[in-house]
Amino acid sequence: MNLLRLELKKTNIKSYCFAAVAIFVCLLGLAHIFAWVPSLGTPDPNVVAQFSTYKGISAMSGAIALMAFSSLASAMGYRYVIKEYSGANVVLLFTYPISRKKTVWAKIQLLTAFISITFLLATMGCFVFFAITGRLFSLVDDTLQLMDLILVIRNAFVLVCLTNGIALCALRIGFIKKSNSMTVISAIAFSMLLVNLAADINNSFGTVLGLSVIILLAGSLLIYNMAQKIENMEV
Repeated sequence: MNLLRLELKKTNIKSYCFAAVAIFVCLLGLAHIFAWVPSLGTPDPNVVAQFSTYKGISAMSGAIALMAFSSLASAMGYRYVIKEYSGANVVLLFTYPISRKKTVWAKIQLLTAFISITFLLATMGCFVFFAITGRLFSLVDDTLQLMDLILVIRNAFVLVCLTNGIALCALRIGFIKKSNSMTVISAIAFSMLLVNLAADINNSFGTVLGLSVIILLAGSLLIYNMAQKIENMEV
C-alpha cells in the first residue's frame, strides 16, 4: 500500500483524467446519436432493435468505451511503465530498496485501478445521463426498467476486465521494443477485433465473459513475464 501511495504521488495523471472526461462526453454524445438512428427509416430490423432500446444503446456505448479506454490504458501504460524502464530513470528505479517485481506490480495496479474506475464512471454515468434525457425528451421508444440498469452494471464490469486484459497484453508487446506506437497499435488492434462482440454483449454475454477472463489472465501472465525480465535486467 505504501508503494502504491508513492507511485501515485510521483505520477501526474491529470492529463489522463481530462482524457477520460473527454471520452465520457463523446460517449454521451454518441448515445444520443444512436437514439436518432431508428428515425432514419433503416429497413434492417436488427439495427432498429439495437438502437431503439436502452440496453441496446448502452451495449454500443460500452463497445466504443472498450476501444477508447484500451487506447488510453496503453498510452498511460507506456508512459508510466515501459518508458520508465527504457531510459535513465531505470537506474533510479533499481536503487529502490525493494524488489523490482514489486515496483512493476505497483505500477500495474495503479494503471488498472485508474482505468477500472474511469471506465465504470464513464459508462455508468453516460447511461444515467442518457436515461434522464431519454425520458424527458422521449428519445427512445422504450420503457426504462430496473433490469436495464442491472444489465449496464453487469456489462460494465465484464468490459472493464476485458479492457484491462487488452491493455496488459499490449503493454507486454510494447515492452519488447520499448515502443509507444507498438503499445498503442496493439491495444487498438485487439479492441477492434473484439468490438463487434462487445456490442452484442446482451446476446453473447457468456462468450464475452469467457473471453474477458481468458484475456485478463493472459495479460496478467504476460506482465508476470515482463516483471521477470525486469528483475533480471542489467543496467
